[in-house]
Amino acid sequence: MRAHEDITASMAAGPALAELLRTAVGSVGQRIDRALTVLVEQLGMEVAYVSEFRAGERVVTHSVSRSGGPVLPVGTTHPVEETLCHLVATGDLPVLVGDAAADPVMGGHPHTLAFGVAAHAGVPLAVEGRVRGALCCAATTPARTLNPRDEATLNAVAGYLTGVLTEHVGQPAEPGLRRLAAAVAAGRDLQSLTRPLLQLLQDITGLESTFLTMVDTSADELVVAYAHNSGDLVVAEGSTSSWQESLCRRALEEGRAEVTDVPATWPGAATAQQTGITSFVSVPVRDAHDELLGTLCGASSSTTPVGEQNLAIMKTFAQLLSAQLARETAHHLQAARATVIEQRMNSLREAAERDSLTGLCNRAGINRWLHKALDGIAVGGQRLAVAFIDLDRFKSVNDTYGHATGDEVLRRLAASLARTGRAGDLHGRLGGDEFIVAALLPAEASVDGWTARVRAAAVAVVDDVQVGGSVGVVSYESAGPATSVEYVLDQADRAMYREKHAMARTT
Repeated sequence: MRAHEDITASMAAGPALAELLRTAVGSVGQRIDRALTVLVEQLGMEVAYVSEFRAGERVVTHSVSRSGGPVLPVGTTHPVEETLCHLVATGDLPVLVGDAAADPVMGGHPHTLAFGVAAHAGVPLAVEGRVRGALCCAATTPARTLNPRDEATLNAVAGYLTGVLTEHVGQPAEPGLRRLAAAVAAGRDLQSLTRPLLQLLQDITGLESTFLTMVDTSADELVVAYAHNSGDLVVAEGSTSSWQESLCRRALEEGRAEVTDVPATWPGAATAQQTGITSFVSVPVRDAHDELLGTLCGASSSTTPVGEQNLAIMKTFAQLLSAQLARETAHHLQAARATVIEQRMNSLREAAERDSLTGLCNRAGINRWLHKALDGIAVGGQRLAVAFIDLDRFKSVNDTYGHATGDEVLRRLAASLARTGRAGDLHGRLGGDEFIVAALLPAEASVDGWTARVRAAAVAVVDDVQVGGSVGVVSYESAGPATSVEYVLDQADRAMYREKHAMARTT
């Protein structure tokens, strides 16, 4: 009975919330932000956002964060199919995921790992009957109390937003907004995002120069990463200066985002004196931990007021650039993590495929090398040569001199064989006193010379003990379905025994 009451209450909560939202007034953006704020509060999440699918890109069009929570800047883009929004739109992700680590789809998703998503809720957004994006919420801690009432709330807000967005369809965007959307959609790296933003910022503010700096406060260094210049005042890309002496540092520490008379405000600023800067604006570019990464700036040689509205636009641009830097950092971290994992796997494979006594490849390593070699000759242009070496009368060495001497004989033989051929050739111990040497030779090369070098190396000397080996060689210019690793080893083994028997008849 209790479960039925909860479901009934959930079904009632959605329409009531939708009706409440519809009483709100304001611009489209204000109404959407208000609905997202309600969603964050109702679901107990940290961020709620609306995304739109545009030409293969997922673009965040509206975003609201809880105070102190993670920020997902408007304009953030990713390829659609790489996003959780895509999984929401296709129905491959549950509407409510209270613990991302426990969900088989979300647990291993790159964005879950890169952005620390621990809980997620999302539903598709359809405008004029077509899925155009998604409404999503996320948190960096699990939300295991998500329930049917929360799903009803999410669907109610989605329905409300669909109505708001449908009203907005067909309304022409302002030229600046169209250019901003185009810049964000095309910005696949920091440079391709920054350059159009700097030009748009110059058009909006009327400043002669707009530029992005990167800052290393510990090294007292400020570098102009990208700049857009349209007047007599030129800020050169790649130029470096002291962070302590910079106008950016003064503006940040004094809380002056805009200064229209730099010589009077900062009479001792050498940068202003050298470049002739009169008007200057600067907003910080920070990472998710509020660490300073750089500054987004504009300057003119004349008095050029910018105003609060344009400063707000600059701050939005700074958030876009910060998000792009975060994406690139996450990509590099993933690449570095993948490299570490690959190195670790190679190390484990190396340890698993090495003979502990001789250091040569063991049977597993021999099999893997030969499998790869057979694939290589199947393509053509190479010849595979395989030598099977078996020590003669090795048992008598163990019986007469002891196993310590026998082990040293095996090590000496392994070292001798390893000196033959080139890096990348196979030198392995099958077990006991049986060894394998193999190489991929040019198709026109003679196997006889290579065989002679292997025969010469198939000898071990320990004090007065000298032991030689019988060598059987086979070669292949092509590999068919029947040419398996087992077949090759068997044929080489047979060739070795033929030589051993031939030597026995002559002695």
